Amino acid sequence: MSKADTIDALMESAIHCFSRYGYEGASLRDIAANAGVPLSTIHMYFGSKAELYTAIERKSWGEIDDERSALLSEALAKAGARPPELADLIHALARPVVRRMLGASEHDQERIFIIRGRVSDRRAQESPSFLEVADRSVVRWIDAIQLACPSLVRQDIVWAFSFVVGAIYSWQLVDHRYDQLLGQDIQRTVDGITGDIVTFGCAGIHALIERRRLAAQETSAA
Repeated sequence: MSKADTIDALMESAIHCFSRYGYEGASLRDIAANAGVPLSTIHMYFGSKAELYTAIERKSWGEIDDERSALLSEALAKAGARPPELADLIHALARPVVRRMLGASEHDQERIFIIRGRVSDRRAQESPSFLEVADRSVVRWIDAIQLACPSLVRQDIVWAFSFVVGAIYSWQLVDHRYDQLLGQDIQRTVDGITGDIVTFGCAGIHALIERRRLAAQETSAA
C-alpha cells in the first residue's frame, strides 16, 4: 500500500472509530488494526492521537465547508447588488449537514458526528490550527448574515449565527433521540428538515431584529 493509500486508510478508520467511541474512547490500536497497518504507522504519519484527530477534523470539515461555500456563493450571486435573502443563507448553511445525516452513506454520517463533536467540545488547546481554518469560514457566514440583517450589530449577528448552528447540530437531527423517547418513527426528508431549520432560524433572527427595534424606540422615547 502506498503512503497516500495508507494515510487515507488510517483517516477513514479514525473517522469511523472516533465517531463511534469519541476522542477518549477510541483506541489507536483499533484504528491501526482496522486500517490493516501496524500501530507504529500512526505515529510515523501523524505523531499522536491528538494530531490524528485534528487531521480528520480538517478532512471532515473541509468536505462540508466546500459544499457550503458553493451554496453561499450561489446565494450571494442570486442577490446581486441587493442584500442576500436570510432564508437562502440559512439553507446554504444547513443543507449539506442535513443531506449527509439523512443519507444512506455511513461515510457521510460519521463525518457529521466528528464535526458535531467539535461544535460541542472545543478542545482549542489541542488543535488551534483547525480552529483557525474553521474560524475563517465562520467569519464568511457572519459577514453574509450581516449583509442580510444590516440593522443588527456584529454581536447580535454572532448570536444569530450560533442560534442557527445549534439548530443544525441538534440531537433531533443527529440521532432522532426525541422521536425515540416519544416512541415515534417519523420519516423525514432533506428538504423537509432543511425547510424547518430555515423557518426556525429566520423566525428567531427576525424576532431579534424586532426586539432590538423596540428597545431602540424605548430608548429614544425616554
